[in-house]
Amino acid sequence: MQAITPQPVTLSLPALRRTLLRHYRRLSEASRRLRFMGGIKEEVLTQTANSASPNVMFGVKKDGAYRSILELHILQDGQAEIGLSVEDAYQGRGFGRALFQRGLSEAQARRLLSVDVHFSNAKAAIRKLCLELGGDMRVNGTDSMSRITL
Repeated sequence: MQAITPQPVTLSLPALRRTLLRHYRRLSEASRRLRFMGGIKEEVLTQTANSASPNVMFGVKKDGAYRSILELHILQDGQAEIGLSVEDAYQGRGFGRALFQRGLSEAQARRLLSVDVHFSNAKAAIRKLCLELGGDMRVNGTDSMSRITL
């Protein structure tokens, strides 16, 4: 099996936003619910992509497109937030794990103190990964948040 190496997505902001929108549109309804913690209509999906400004974005490119993307948003007081999505046909191949670990490495390199990950309780893979990495898990109804101290 070939090693998965997430690459920085270094595009102009308009091109980055178009890349995100194309990726988001390729997610199934179920994957959109997991990524955005609920149903999301096309106009909101477009608005979300068109207003995105991650500090850093990494992707795994396969078959000519980014099939998995991690967005790292640096917040205040040494904290950051990660958004992660993997297209359905590419799930279960280690893309998400490789991206998540790359995002945490980037956060550490930037001397951040912690990374928050918000996710639906239905997203078992990210829950497992957060727990493996020592994340502090908080559950609120059908949603969870994990804070990983770096």
